[in-house]
Amino acid sequence: MPRLRNILICAALVAPALAYAQSAPGQDPVQYIVAPETPGPNEPVQITVQGVGTFLGDATITWGVNGKIVKSGTGLSTVSFTTGELGTQTTVRLTISSATQGIITHTFVFTPSVINLLWESDTSVPPLFAGKALYSAGSPLRIIAFPTVIIAGKKVAAESLSYRWSVNDNPVPSASGTGKNILSYTGDQLQDGEQVAVDVYFGSRKVGRGEITIPQSEPQVVLYHKDALRGVVWDRAVPQGIALNGKEITLQAQPYYFSNTSIKNDAVTWEWTLNDEPVTGPSSDKGLLTLRQTGTGTGQATLGVSLQNQDSSQLIQSAKAVLQIVFGQAQSGFASFFGL
Repeated sequence: MPRLRNILICAALVAPALAYAQSAPGQDPVQYIVAPETPGPNEPVQITVQGVGTFLGDATITWGVNGKIVKSGTGLSTVSFTTGELGTQTTVRLTISSATQGIITHTFVFTPSVINLLWESDTSVPPLFAGKALYSAGSPLRIIAFPTVIIAGKKVAAESLSYRWSVNDNPVPSASGTGKNILSYTGDQLQDGEQVAVDVYFGSRKVGRGEITIPQSEPQVVLYHKDALRGVVWDRAVPQGIALNGKEITLQAQPYYFSNTSIKNDAVTWEWTLNDEPVTGPSSDKGLLTLRQTGTGTGQATLGVSLQNQDSSQLIQSAKAVLQIVFGQAQSGFASFFGL
């Protein structure tokens, strides 16, 4: 039985890359570097000012945060501070006094937001499965952005914001725009997991960023017992070795984390073997196989089942399971099939 895992499916606002903003030529001979560009609540921020030439080295630089001067002196080109709670505005005022460039001022305003991202993959799991349908390479994905953006003390509705999506650092303009907080696409089977990011705008102002890494999981196939009265016993998988005390067994092979689209389109092929010889049944191409013992002898047999996705964009999806069967009498080291 595959190990069930709880996957963290939300990502708080993260923007580790440096962001650059520069005023128009002739107005402001400096460059401002803000990291991160759109910080979250209670997050450290650093602002650095760089000038054309060497005039900043002799200039008096004054930094003020929320109306209070925190640094003032020659060559103080960097200031660090921490944002407030969600939606709390922090204002940073920079004043540069230069003998050659005169007085230069700039104001930065930060209002922390949070962009939570949740993902789901359209992959196969058993009925009433309590775990998460994990992503396998090349499978369909759906990512939903839940923004918490507060402007002037009021939360901005998700449909009033604009979203610019990117996947593996590649922009997705067709899925971007106002109110488009859902991204649906098919993953790349050649990628080791998926990197999804969204920049969120209120008008022309960037107010938040969300990032998430979606791990890649290997598809599996697991065997379950199908009882004549109860149907498939989904609460416990068949172990790798069993002792068959009756004359027949019916097994249901369940694919985990294969693309549901490929399964529905019959792009996933099944292959059953018994002692390395192909075997088939009326529903073997749907994962169901019944084996009956003929005669009264004892012995062992090896049953194998393998699945292969034949879709060219999902060829990496494959899985195999093997079952050792002892029949005629129970042997040490094998569980009784009817004792499951």
